[in-house]
Amino acid sequence: MKKILVVVCMAALALSACSGKKDGKLLIGFNNYGKGIYSLDILEKGFLATCEALDVEPMVVNDEAKVENSSVNVDNMISAGVDGIVFFGIYDTMFPVIAQKCESAGVPFVFFDHMPADSVLVDLVENFETYKGIAATVDNDTGRNLGAYAASRGLKKAIVISAPRSDTSHVARTAGFTEAFEGGGGQVLNVSYGEVDLPSVMTRANDELTAHPDVECIYVTNGDAGAALVETLAKHPEVHAELYVTDLDPGVLTGLSSGKVAAANGAHWVNVDFATALLVNALRGNEVLDGSNPPRLVVPVMVLPANLVDMYKKFWIDQQPFSPDEMRSWVGPDVTVDVFKNELANYNIMSRLNAKVQAGLLTQADLDAALAK
Repeated sequence: MKKILVVVCMAALALSACSGKKDGKLLIGFNNYGKGIYSLDILEKGFLATCEALDVEPMVVNDEAKVENSSVNVDNMISAGVDGIVFFGIYDTMFPVIAQKCESAGVPFVFFDHMPADSVLVDLVENFETYKGIAATVDNDTGRNLGAYAASRGLKKAIVISAPRSDTSHVARTAGFTEAFEGGGGQVLNVSYGEVDLPSVMTRANDELTAHPDVECIYVTNGDAGAALVETLAKHPEVHAELYVTDLDPGVLTGLSSGKVAAANGAHWVNVDFATALLVNALRGNEVLDGSNPPRLVVPVMVLPANLVDMYKKFWIDQQPFSPDEMRSWVGPDVTVDVFKNELANYNIMSRLNAKVQAGLLTQADLDAALAK
């Protein structure tokens, strides 16, 4: 009898070791679409911080920026015994594929960052019981945010440097910017779609600036490309255009501080925090619903003023904008969708900095001094 018990215990320990579970904690899978890409690594960092706050075990995989790897890695996480999956999807066509894998395995899942088309969300709600919600930014709103700002400054001529047409996030940002900018009386002279690696962006931007030297506004739909535009503009002294960028990467932050970037938006890294909290609630027996459906949480896009760049670096990059105690308040038997909606309704640069003041991590005098710049 003792021998049988030892064998059973050893088998259980082996299974626990293979799955990555420790001390009976929930094991949550997460795919980093491309390790080494700044914005994606920041999302991973946020996921790990949320897991630590919620006392769950993370399992992170690297898709190496290949769509086919995303699918394979979901299979691998399921085989490893994850209790749930927090999935980063880029293309709308990926969502039902990943959903079906999780549904077939009985593994609850959530999506984050990219908000798919309404038809995709309807499919998820109606056909997948293991789907527990999404927390994401509406990319069209992201572009519209900066397009309206540029138009309000009286700028009339713009060009857009975007990602490939297959990237629905950047296509939506481009559409939103164009709609708001032209609705405000401006004209988008051209949109350049293509890869966002440094050589490609600089080549495309050089062509656009040569063709449109009278452009007044340049909108770049991601941070890496925005940093490349700073370099390209320096080679075109005949062009006097304001640069607008989505994503608050280090190069963009430097550009804001130096005045080479006129405005930037983003700071929606927290979408992964909220998605993970939705999943952990469901796994602990409290499935958060909006009406009768899994929640569709829209994470606001924030415009960062240059005078708060240093504080943004400290409290969004070096640290987390939400404290562990705040994140723990999002999970529990009494948590409803209103907890998330209220948090997101009040999510902006100033609300988070004021929270840091209340927590004793920032002095009111330092905040006031930064705002006065």
